[in-house]
Amino acid sequence: MDYNLLFGFLLISLPTFFTPGPNNLMLMTSAAKFGLNRTLPHAIGIIIGFPILVFFIGLGLAEIFNIFPILKIILKYFAAIYFLWLAYNLLGLKIGKTEGAARPMKFYEAALFQWINPKAWAMGVSFVSAFVVVGEGSFFSLLVLTFGCFIISPLSTFAWMVFGKQLYYFLQKSGLEKYLGIILAGLMLVAIIIFLFD
Repeated sequence: MDYNLLFGFLLISLPTFFTPGPNNLMLMTSAAKFGLNRTLPHAIGIIIGFPILVFFIGLGLAEIFNIFPILKIILKYFAAIYFLWLAYNLLGLKIGKTEGAARPMKFYEAALFQWINPKAWAMGVSFVSAFVVVGEGSFFSLLVLTFGCFIISPLSTFAWMVFGKQLYYFLQKSGLEKYLGIILAGLMLVAIIIFLFD
């Protein structure tokens, strides 16, 4: 095992996994609105879905973006529209009367979402470029990278879920619970701005 590569992976992956992004903000939002237990399928969808995406990127899927760069732009704006829809619904949860229709994301929805998540693609391409060796041993190094993502992903997903639940408790204790929908929708809008102009 190349411990320099392992150290490099940890050095790069920990900040990228734990910094705000679509997955983390949606998990925080879901945990705040629906609780930890109901958000668990969403988290598992990310934990399994992202390493699968990384694996397929390592097999050469990222070359599609090199051949058709317009796809990256389309993907980014498609995801932005999806986030705007989420933000609108989060705002409506507290103002409107659609609470009964609201639900956390399902396992397969979260897993499939990785394929239109710009941050997931950026992370996957960066990881594969940095840690998959060329030539002999490339497939093994891709398997190790995929497994590494599978190991680290639960740490960030559960951390953001706990953060979301603590945010709810804080707002509840401070009497600001009625503004939860507005706060969460605002955070989603910030996420949209960040990745659109990244």
